[in-house]
Amino acid sequence: MSASSPSPAPDTRLGDYRVGDKVSEGMRTRTYKAEQISVRRPVLLERIKPEAAGDPEVVEAFLGDVRAKAAMDHPVIGSVYEAVHDDDAVYYTREVLAGQDFEELISGGVRFDPGKVAEMLRQIGEAADYLERNGAATLGLEPRHLVHGNHNVVRIVNLAVAGNPDPVVWEHDRELVAELLLDVMSDGKPGATRMTALLEMLRDNQQIGWDRIAHTAKKLSHELSEGAKTLSQRVVQEEEIPEPHEGSGRIVAVVVGSLLVLLLVAVAGTMILGRGIRPKERDLSGMVRIAAANVKQPDGGTLVQPTFWIDAHEVTIGEYARFLKALSLIEAGQRDVYDHPEQPGTKEGHEPAAWTAMLAAANAGLEWEQLPMNLNCPVVNVDWWDAYAYASWRGGRLPTQEEWFRSAEGTAPGASGWGPVDRSPDDRTPNGVFGLAGNVAEWVRDPIQNPAFPMNPKAPAACGASYMSPRNGALARRWLPSRSDRMRDLGFRILRESAP
Repeated sequence: MSASSPSPAPDTRLGDYRVGDKVSEGMRTRTYKAEQISVRRPVLLERIKPEAAGDPEVVEAFLGDVRAKAAMDHPVIGSVYEAVHDDDAVYYTREVLAGQDFEELISGGVRFDPGKVAEMLRQIGEAADYLERNGAATLGLEPRHLVHGNHNVVRIVNLAVAGNPDPVVWEHDRELVAELLLDVMSDGKPGATRMTALLEMLRDNQQIGWDRIAHTAKKLSHELSEGAKTLSQRVVQEEEIPEPHEGSGRIVAVVVGSLLVLLLVAVAGTMILGRGIRPKERDLSGMVRIAAANVKQPDGGTLVQPTFWIDAHEVTIGEYARFLKALSLIEAGQRDVYDHPEQPGTKEGHEPAAWTAMLAAANAGLEWEQLPMNLNCPVVNVDWWDAYAYASWRGGRLPTQEEWFRSAEGTAPGASGWGPVDRSPDDRTPNGVFGLAGNVAEWVRDPIQNPAFPMNPKAPAACGASYMSPRNGALARRWLPSRSDRMRDLGFRILRESAP
């Protein structure tokens, strides 16, 4: 397509994208519905109008905003997939947020219980706190930019732009969030008085940071949930809290006080009742056959990928412990037998970070880093070199990105949370591969190009979402600064080229 063309007609091809109907139009850009052909996912594609694409200042301003968006990495904030600047067009693609925006919710008269509204505020507050802590400049929030999806998940359109943050925008956003959540909250339900007080604090007291708002909303959400009733026995009953009146400062004190009491009760309950129960370690060593296939390439050609076998589950703490045990039985001078030839000489052994505490919690069925642990949970805090060595010990290797995505075909779009690797029935492919949309992200074999930064070199990468960063499910990708990086939501699985 030449730069002199008007706007793309439905089903026009632009790079790896099939461009459909126009969604909106600005002074210098147009936004379209599109499909990314190579991974068959819907996206929104925003491109500079052809008549403006020859202006270097317009192009640089556009790409500067795209870079600001791509730098945002938070599960609530929509993703940027790819930026393209070539002779034909200048455009970028972003995530389509699934659900109803708040404009639609309010016009449709949809209402939610206060507990759900508290959980929405927690999610929004944590995202806003992330933006503030990172000094992100953003466009002003509008009701259509907040999207409510399945399982009470709230997502925010990525509004980051280049430049410095504007305090006026942040003040506007706080007031808007408060008003929107008040509009969708059911009156007269348990927790309504406290939730109203918290939203009024958000709207009227600019000195209270988003971090405190999110923390208080989280505690209130827990108190109003069915699970919290067992411990707290409704420590503060709704009828004990007076209705708010003008000039009253008691409401805020009661909200904060009730949460402090609940926290103390929860801590005491954990001390008395929180003894770990160790589930039996299960045999999770099975592998799944992925048949040979002709895979379409972005240039329109095809690539024949042979049959392979991939782990049905992420490598577990129990499995990795056996690997470390096997290494310990080898003479010290021979323990590098499974190491990658390029492994740094400064690296000693393959114990994950905080391994002693992690393994102890898993053995006892207790918590580690606020996560319930057992030996069937995925091993984390492993770097690429650890994953390579384990795979070699098992007689396999790490999957390539292409093999990983082939294994993920048919996976549910949402990520699974933390837990045993075989206990997420919704995060399962038709072939029987578990956990590709969660529970942790997974190292892949080769460095890959980040399409959002096409001028950068290829970088080590992980595929799949995680319990900490659930956005995009099995289509998620993460680029790491180094193969030596370790994270508490990063693990791996292995692949074999012949039947196990």
